[in-house]
Amino acid sequence: MMVDGDAGGDEKSTFRWLDAVRYAVAAVVTVLIVAVIANAIKVVLRPDSLSLSVTGGFVFARPRPAPTKVVTLGVNLRAQNPSGRVRMYYVDIDVYLFDGNTSAASTDPEDDSITYFRQPEDIAVAQLEAVDSILQVEATNETMPESFELLYNGGGMSDVTLRLDGRLVTEVTSGINRTGRPTTYYCGPLVVGGGDTDDDEAVKNRQDVSCSDVQGSRSNKHVVYWFFMVAFTVVLMQTS
Repeated sequence: MMVDGDAGGDEKSTFRWLDAVRYAVAAVVTVLIVAVIANAIKVVLRPDSLSLSVTGGFVFARPRPAPTKVVTLGVNLRAQNPSGRVRMYYVDIDVYLFDGNTSAASTDPEDDSITYFRQPEDIAVAQLEAVDSILQVEATNETMPESFELLYNGGGMSDVTLRLDGRLVTEVTSGINRTGRPTTYYCGPLVVGGGDTDDDEAVKNRQDVSCSDVQGSRSNKHVVYWFFMVAFTVVLMQTS
């Protein structure tokens, strides 16, 4: 009888020890999950996009005399960083201009746009700062056949959309993550030409045109939701 009693006591002690280990592991896992969730919320809820706008809503067209016969197209793009914690970079930028008859969301923008070019310089903006960048290209009749003569002869176009394809990168502790997120901006409606320079009085009196962005990432709500679902599931597994 004494032997059976000792065996029963040892078995209860073993179960108590296992329960204690289980709860200890669950507590540690819970603390880790809470820390991860808190950090994730900080990341996904911080301002994660540059605010872009086109100064005066205007793309200047400056013809060059023969025999060159080139039209210099340029736009003053203002980038503003709304974050007080991280620097932001917009890199590997492809620039497209679309007339009012073609959707700027085209899946083949090189063929469907009026003209396009690669912006040679990245845009870097410090915390709570704004930076102006000139996007400029020399267009010819070969690169812009449909609209070249109109702009070269001093004409203008309206209802034009500027599309920017690039990668949005935020600075982290160890530097910048060059992978970034694919981000497209649409700026419009804009006026092209009708003035020799972006310093004309007519341009100065025009309002800036804001750009809307489309990012290649999940929404903040979805990310937070899945973090909480994972945390809840793990806690249930550890305490069951």
